[in-house]
Amino acid sequence: MQSVTNATTERETTDRKIPLEIAHNVRHLGGHPTAGGQKTTATDLFRSGSLHELTAAGQVALAALGVRVVVDFRSDVEHERYPTPDLSASDINVIKAPVFQTDASPGALARVESFPGYAATYRQFLTEGGRAFRTLFETIATVSGPVLFHCAAGKDRTGVAAALLLDLAGVPDEHIIEDYALSTTELEPIVEERLDRFKEYGISIETGRKMMAAPPRDMELTLDFIRSRWGSAAGYMGSLGLAPATIDAVRARMLS
Repeated sequence: MQSVTNATTERETTDRKIPLEIAHNVRHLGGHPTAGGQKTTATDLFRSGSLHELTAAGQVALAALGVRVVVDFRSDVEHERYPTPDLSASDINVIKAPVFQTDASPGALARVESFPGYAATYRQFLTEGGRAFRTLFETIATVSGPVLFHCAAGKDRTGVAAALLLDLAGVPDEHIIEDYALSTTELEPIVEERLDRFKEYGISIETGRKMMAAPPRDMELTLDFIRSRWGSAAGYMGSLGLAPATIDAVRARMLS
């Protein structure tokens, strides 16, 4: 896999994908059009899948991106099963901010007897996992350098966080949904790579593909829920106890 060098850190906002050896579903939040005619400038805010498979080259590439803080939404169970490499030698601080203290990876959700669907799961993320999202937003507001946030596949907990950030910046729903749905394409290789693991968990390939998908309708319903419950992403952030100045600082990171 191509490594990221200092030269490639001057990223074009039209191509958000970031190659890291080995992490999946990595992209920045820049280049999204807003309702006000701007584009998000957050090419230094990265969303990603788990970093537990990062090679030495991948760790160097992560440092070359300028990342100094990683916010990890995974549970303690997930950390123990798939630990992140020690990144302290690259002066990268990993902040553990579990949305749940249960395994909320796609594989674990697939084993739930009556999976309610992603829209219902995302509502639970928002109503019960606010402390984790607050940690991310406070980090973005206070850390001057690049920040990466991730969960297991970089699709669900990470997808909800990215949607909140894009909504705060004024990105129209169709573009938020498009960014979310991109995870389906990005994660398709994982399905093929992890057939043995799916079998070990008793998950069929069809179920594996379903759990790795990012259905646009689920994000549409999630955005509707945010609007009906809190009015907007800014309203949600305020409900977490974030001060208006902090919310403004997060917005500035998206649009500066």
